[in-house]
Amino acid sequence: MQILIMTGPHSRVREINLTARHLVFGSATVLALLFGANLMVSSVTSETKDLLHAMEKKELLEKRFIANSEDDYETKLMELQARLEDTQRTLDQLDALRTQLLRTNGQGNINNVANVTNLSNADFNNQAVGAVSLGGGFGAAQGGPLRPSTATINLGNQGEQYGARLDRTVQDSIALNSRAQQMQSSLTHTWDVANSIPTASPLELMPQASSGLGYRPDPFTGKVAWHEGTDFPAAYGTPILATADGMVIRAAWDEEYGYVTDVQHKNGVVTRYAHAQEILVKPGDFVKQAQAIAKVGSTGRSTGPHLHYEVLRDGQSLARN
Repeated sequence: MQILIMTGPHSRVREINLTARHLVFGSATVLALLFGANLMVSSVTSETKDLLHAMEKKELLEKRFIANSEDDYETKLMELQARLEDTQRTLDQLDALRTQLLRTNGQGNINNVANVTNLSNADFNNQAVGAVSLGGGFGAAQGGPLRPSTATINLGNQGEQYGARLDRTVQDSIALNSRAQQMQSSLTHTWDVANSIPTASPLELMPQASSGLGYRPDPFTGKVAWHEGTDFPAAYGTPILATADGMVIRAAWDEEYGYVTDVQHKNGVVTRYAHAQEILVKPGDFVKQAQAIAKVGSTGRSTGPHLHYEVLRDGQSLARN
């Protein structure tokens, strides 16, 4: 094949002779270029698709992470709200118990009550029997050293991540709730102990004691003898009242005490009510403070109607200490 090339009207004619080999080589070159271009376009297209797929996958993962985070925060917020509501209920119960303690213990000092197990027999005698003899009681004042609570809600630094602050708040709320439950248990125990200390009056209207604790001339022999209780003169049939919550462990006749009732309280304390005309309870009965358990009489070794009242610990009269 011959090809003539002229660049102008007066230019020289150039001749190019193409053989079959040239045509085959040229065709092969063009095909190779086209094939290479196709491969390049396919590669770019594939990479673009992979990039778009990776971007879509990343976006989906981010959406899932955000959704999971929101669900996690929602769960933690619900948990926090539930714990705070539980803590609020506990605090409300504590406040109600505190109010009841203050109302009931106008005759009882809670600070002294909480330490009753540490009192010596003589100190306990001064509080229990002395309070009855004087017809008085504890004041309603409050006091004590400052003991700040360690379970305070700490929301952390403002720069802290929201999730970390939320986790911290949840943990603090758990600690606060635990502290409130401990306080509730302690107050409940204090309430029980307060009601078990015999500081109330065994008679509704307390008279002047006719015979106190200690040595005295015996009313029958005239000789000096030890008197293990306090005698309160009263009219026949006057109600005898339990001076604290407790369990009746004896309600029977005794040659010296006449009709006598013993009430077991906490901390090994027993109160005794003797010379009764009539007993209104039986062994095993649980009695409340100020409940009538007998009536004043003059049974047993007695010179007239009166109440013989004793406070004992672990079987021993407190007056002996």
